Amino acid sequence: MPIDLSKVTARSKMVTIPELGDLVVREPTLADAQRASLDPYWWTACVTCADGTPFLTNAQDAGRIRADVAAAVLAEVNAVRPTAGSSDASGESPTTKDA
Repeated sequence: MPIDLSKVTARSKMVTIPELGDLVVREPTLADAQRASLDPYWWTACVTCADGTPFLTNAQDAGRIRADVAAAVLAEVNAVRPTAGSSDASGESPTTKDA
């Protein structure tokens, strides 16, 4: 039985980078990871402006962004975004060994 792909597709989140304002950041996909070895600016494909326009019109322009600002954007791209637990979840982690 095939998996439900909708449960594992990349999600997006609105973030605020002080120097840039609001951006929409998408989690990287396997395709992004494969492209990373050949394209140092692969992560720009994971970022759009809040109004839906591209983050950069030319990905190579990412090389001209200050390193601290680029690092902040890249940190958001690579951030782990855990899924919300089910409504009956207590929030407690299960015990893995006897006390």
